[in-house]
Amino acid sequence: MSKFNFSGKLNRRDFLTVSAGAIAASALPGWLRAAESAAAAPGKLRVACIGVSRQGFSNLRGVAGENIVALCDVDAAAARGAFNLYPDVPRYRDYRQMFNELADQIDAVVISTPDHTHFPAAMRALEAGKHIYVEKPLTHTIGEARALRAAARQAGVVTQMGNQGHANEGTRLVREWIEAGAIGTVREIHAWTNRPIWPQGVDWPAEKPVPDTLDWNLWLGTAPWDEYRERIVPFNWRGYWRYGCGALGDMGCHLLDAAFWTLNLRGNCRVTPTIEGATEASGPKGATVVYEFPARGDLPPVKLYWYEGSHFKHVPRPPELEADKELSATGSAYYRGDKGVLFVAGSYSDSPRLIPETAMKEFKRPEKTIPRTRGAHREWLDACKGIGPTPGSNIVDHSAEMTELCLIGQLAMQLNQPIDWDAANARCVGLPEADALIHSEYRIF
Repeated sequence: MSKFNFSGKLNRRDFLTVSAGAIAASALPGWLRAAESAAAAPGKLRVACIGVSRQGFSNLRGVAGENIVALCDVDAAAARGAFNLYPDVPRYRDYRQMFNELADQIDAVVISTPDHTHFPAAMRALEAGKHIYVEKPLTHTIGEARALRAAARQAGVVTQMGNQGHANEGTRLVREWIEAGAIGTVREIHAWTNRPIWPQGVDWPAEKPVPDTLDWNLWLGTAPWDEYRERIVPFNWRGYWRYGCGALGDMGCHLLDAAFWTLNLRGNCRVTPTIEGATEASGPKGATVVYEFPARGDLPPVKLYWYEGSHFKHVPRPPELEADKELSATGSAYYRGDKGVLFVAGSYSDSPRLIPETAMKEFKRPEKTIPRTRGAHREWLDACKGIGPTPGSNIVDHSAEMTELCLIGQLAMQLNQPIDWDAANARCVGLPEADALIHSEYRIF
């Protein structure tokens, strides 16, 4: 048995030390389990999916060509579509029991749970030596992102975060064009989203009885115990500090990905938030977050501006944009260099172009230098099978630090003050009170 008291809390270090087998000893019986496991199909991966509703169902479709060997979800009603699609596949509520019973029948795991439960599920999978695909943002805290990166490196398995735009054509064009000097040296980036499209700037909703189809204890996972509250499940949890990472965590992993990758937005930085309407329970209705990065190797200092929710109105319209073109409130970005502006429409870097249109017409596109992919799921699956390269948004080289970029901004918003981020030591200079938000405590559930 573990040396820790299972009725209390664990800090991050203790959580990583606890035997997953000991935790799983208290798991509930398998729920609505099929009588027999699906037979392994030759040449296909044996994939288990944790969280199979909403985005989880989309991810299930993304790996549907493989051999699906287990489905796990804490909410029977939400998971009904996936369960009906695979009626003979074993079903679980608790991923710990799934690993206890089927670990030797699983090659890879897709994790599509709420933000606060990404880390414990991913760590359990890595401990079992499984390849993992984890939805964005990779983790709920910066400390978790760093711990998961270290664990993934040690495990030596194939990993991928579900910021699907990293695998697309537009993201590659952004990097290739900027590196080819299309707009000169980039000095600032502006990115925005209309999210939150869920409640923020609100207090905790009223307590309600737990729906019969939901295991609330398992949904909470390692988060502090609280009574079930209306309208948090299945979607609005994103806006509550305790469970989600807000608009920046949700959409920053898409909208800021090309900038992070192209301009190496890592290391020390100063982050200044301006927020509107946050509460102790939930994030702001609108915010502007300004990151200031010093020189990084040969790259000069750069400012990154992030606007969310009601602060879309503060996005400075680039004068190079034609008068008949509107800024999309749903999400876009633009890069300002000393020789021009690159405008990127869509949340996934879908359609980069130089502005004004005359600049695009005169632009001689550089040679494509970055290998193309067949999409985020296929890229990961091929790598798991040993027939493709390391996925671009793998945890070790990319997505852990990409997530950290977003979480630093989220941290500044939660503290509601500027922070000087000390990357080497994962701390806010002069703000020891931030440590409790950088590193989590964990409830044994």
